[in-house]
Amino acid sequence: MTGPFGRNSLEALRFGGAGVVAATREELGKLLRGEVLLGVPLRERTTYRIGGEAQLLACPADLEDLRRLNAYLVDRSLPSFVLGGGANLLVSDRGFPGVAVHLGGFSRLAFKEGVVNAGAGLVLDEFIKSCLRRGLVGLECLSGIPGSLGGALRMNAGAFGAEISDHLVEVECLDGQGRFKVLQKDEVAFSYRQALRIRETYITGATFRFPPGCKEQLFLIREDILARRRQRQPWQYPTAGSVFKRPPGHYAGKLIEDAGLKGRVLGRAQISPKHAGIVINLGGARASDVLGLIRLARQEVLRQFRIELELEQELIGFEREESG
Repeated sequence: MTGPFGRNSLEALRFGGAGVVAATREELGKLLRGEVLLGVPLRERTTYRIGGEAQLLACPADLEDLRRLNAYLVDRSLPSFVLGGGANLLVSDRGFPGVAVHLGGFSRLAFKEGVVNAGAGLVLDEFIKSCLRRGLVGLECLSGIPGSLGGALRMNAGAFGAEISDHLVEVECLDGQGRFKVLQKDEVAFSYRQALRIRETYITGATFRFPPGCKEQLFLIREDILARRRQRQPWQYPTAGSVFKRPPGHYAGKLIEDAGLKGRVLGRAQISPKHAGIVINLGGARASDVLGLIRLARQEVLRQFRIELELEQELIGFEREESG
């Protein structure tokens, strides 16, 4: 897939030599007001702490910058993907032969009574704390989820019975044709870990409406949620959270554990002994190690229980045959 959303395939055109990449950086540097960086190690920008370099990292300063960047990428059929907080991603050891788009500049945050307008580049947990400080109810159960607000919206992140879309009013996004859209919640087609209408867009912001509550009580709930996360999940290691979506009527971690794979090690990656639905980086793990454990879990759960696990995490920079 080519263009601005060529996430999982390298069938798109590669840049070629270093001179071509440098020339592209120079052109984008003149085109955009935001930063354009060359050869950025993605392991430093993902929660797995794994991955090779992105040939370029573009950081548009605002909507018009993003629109110009998108037009450039489409015109030249350059592969790209949106890098938010680096959660829920596994980046190939080879890196990504194209442009990683970082929307950290979209970080506005405005409150008016219970209505909140927020930029997609905000760190999700910081956004949650800002809402709780104002006594706004609805996000406390999502405390501790890593990544950006945009990433959370894109996958309809959820935990402990709550989802990011629960109190959503509308989402702002830019599509691949450069058209800015404001979609009402019921237009987005949210479902379990999916947001179909905005999946292939640049999510730039959102508006929420929260009911009022007691700030002190909300922070008590938050602390309880964080304690439960620490108890159940291996947060002392680099990880990208749940690897697979929850199969109907089952839990992916329980199936993997029942398949006898809990604690299985490959290279420097491990299926967590604490939570079999999570793969951890023991230190120095390669993407190929993690991908090998993902394949093993899928194969064994299918063989033993006839249940096909669906990947929740995104694979970036892998060939089609690698990610299949």
